[in-house]
Order: sequence, then C-alpha cells, then structure tokens
Amino acid sequence: MQHGASLSMLVPLRSTRMRIVLKINGKGSFLTVTKNKMTLTNQIENQTEKRKRKPRGFYKNRQGKGRFIKDYEQAALAFLGLHRPNDLCSYLKVDFYALQDLIAKPSYRHYFIPKKSGGNRQIDAPNQLLKRIQKKMNRSLQGIYLGIQPTCAHGFVIHPRDQKKAANIVENALPHIGKKQVLNLDLENFFPSIKAKRIRDLFKSDIFQFTENMANAITLLTTINGHLPQGAPTSPVLSNLVCLPLDKQLMAWCEEREINYTRYADDLSFSCDEPFTIEVISGIRLIISQHDFRVNEKKLRKRANNKKQTVTGLVVNEKVNVDRKLIKKVRAMLFDLRLNGIKAAAQKHYDSIELVSDKNCDVFLFKLKGYINFIGQVRGKKDAIYSKFLESYQKLNNSLISEPFF
Repeated sequence: MQHGASLSMLVPLRSTRMRIVLKINGKGSFLTVTKNKMTLTNQIENQTEKRKRKPRGFYKNRQGKGRFIKDYEQAALAFLGLHRPNDLCSYLKVDFYALQDLIAKPSYRHYFIPKKSGGNRQIDAPNQLLKRIQKKMNRSLQGIYLGIQPTCAHGFVIHPRDQKKAANIVENALPHIGKKQVLNLDLENFFPSIKAKRIRDLFKSDIFQFTENMANAITLLTTINGHLPQGAPTSPVLSNLVCLPLDKQLMAWCEEREINYTRYADDLSFSCDEPFTIEVISGIRLIISQHDFRVNEKKLRKRANNKKQTVTGLVVNEKVNVDRKLIKKVRAMLFDLRLNGIKAAAQKHYDSIELVSDKNCDVFLFKLKGYINFIGQVRGKKDAIYSKFLESYQKLNNSLISEPFF
C-alpha cells in the first residue's frame, strides 16, 4: 500500500446497527465513523512498544526445546504485533477488499450432526477462504495459549513438545485416579454461550492489547450471529482463552479444599477423598455462574469409588482405562468381520445403512481401526488386549479385496 493511500473497512457491530469505517491515512490514524458522528483517533504509534511485550507469564512454564516451541512463539508474537488493518492483511496474506467482504459478510455452511444424548448439534463450517484465515489465526492463538495455559486444561490444546501429539483425555483423567468421590459437570451450550462481546473483550485485554477497532475486526472474523461458531478452527482455542479466569478461580478454590480439578472443553471434573456436599457443589456452581456459564443439570454426576467412576469417558477407579463396553464392541466387530465378511459386519453394526456400499465398508473399517488405536492410546502400546486386537485387524484387513481409505 502506497504512503498516503486511503482504504476503508466496513465493520458492522452487533445490536446497535452502527458501522465502523477504518481509514488509514499517511500517518496511520484511524478515522472512526459511528452513526452520523465522526472522530479522529491517533492510537497506533503509542501502542507499538507496549504491545511488543509478551503477556505476563508468557512461556514461563514451558520447558520445551527446539524449533517446535520457537515456531509457535513466533506465530504468537506475529499476531500480537498487529496494529493496523493493513498489518492484518499482510499477516493473513489476504487482499484488503477481500478481507473487508469477509468481515462485512462472513460465509458459513450450516448442517446438523446427531448428539450422543439425543437431538442434533448445529455445525457452522466456514467457507474455504475464511477457514484458511481462521487456521492461520488458530496457530498464533494456540501459541499464545501454550504460553499461559493452566495445568487444569487439557482439551483443544497442542502438546508442549510435539505438535503431532495433542494433549488428550488420558492426561485429563490422570489426576482423578483412585479418589473416593468424582464429580462430573458439563457447561451448557458451550460455544453458543460464548458471545461476541466476550471475544472482543478478550482481544482488548492485557493478553492482546488490541485497539477497539482491531478487536472488532478480528472478533467478526471468528464469530457468527454474535457467538462462537461450532465448526470454526479458531473456536476451540478462543473458548480456552475465554475460560482462563474460570480455570484460575476454580483451581485456587479447589486447592484450598484439597479437590482435584481438570477441564476438557466443556467437561469439568472434580475429585477428592471427602464427600461432595451440597455446599461444595453450590460453591462450584456459583463460580461457574460468575463467569457467565451454566451447568447442564442433566449431565451432573457424582460417583463414589464403590461404583464405576469415569472422567471424559475413561474409567478412573484404580487406573485410567477404557470402558468394558468398548472392549466388547471391538471384539464383536472383529468377530463379525472374520466370520461374516465386511458387508455383513458393516450392516450389523451400523443398521441405519440400508444399502451397504464400498464407502460404508471403508467407514466401518475406519471406525474399527480408530477404536483399536484409542484402546492403545489409553492402555498403552504394550497392552495385551490392544496388541491382540491390532494383530487381528491387520490380518483381516490384508485379506480384504478393497483397500480402506485410511
């Protein structure tokens, strides 16, 4: 962009129906137009040095070495260094007017998937360009969260030393092994409950220190209809960043009471060697409500150690283990595959499939391999059950005429 050029970016706000027009003149000033009033604000240059600094505690708890941590740190600092709209264009490698159109009218594809608990969940999947932009921002946001991530959070996060290995539900379950009481809570309508205002406030916070206009622009690139979309690459990490104050308060509150606390996305788990009294549960509820979340009462579950205790689907009574139902399911799938063949096995275990095609058979094999890999992830690669399942699967798969797509 040439010195002295003037560009405008239309940024529609939510309920006020106001529009902010960002104009860049030769001095790098923002010209803000709201309703019929015009004010000039010079707020760029004096922010530059301040916002080059890392957030407090940035990477202080990370001992990872080498290129992996450095790559994420560089991605984080590149995002934190954005000041002007043209900085955002350069960072995203997008033409200014294309970015303007995305901000004014983000494009998503909407569809529904069934919930395990019944009903349907709406998925808002961004179009190709917006998805690429959100993936770019996601890497930077993950780098920022990696530096300030609390020890209680395990969902939607990268592994601190291996980008090919995500932090998983096993790590989330480990603190709860062998406890007398386990309490499971679920945050209701997690992504839709995180409103655009919270995202904008996040980008204006001490972590990012973005100006009002820049915070608005990035918020509109990462939200839809005033909330976080389920299906956008940036939504998981943004939800973790929004939950930082919640995690911090719950960790401190639980530590005072010798209670273990972990969070995997919207699943909150607590464990201790004392009963969870009404007062304790009410205290947890109060903290959650103070951070503008609600407990899904239908999914609240409290279990003593004389019953099966689970955390994010894993049994934690004596050690972290998969549910016996999964072992039985995999054994039955392998048995039917060996005895009756791929089409009959796919038909039996997925009876909603009226016409069994090659693609359906590949899906069956893909799911079966996924279950086996999950058992190995939880029980360990040297586990006898996992090894037997894997060996059986490989023999059966090699004997099939059609190759599965994985």
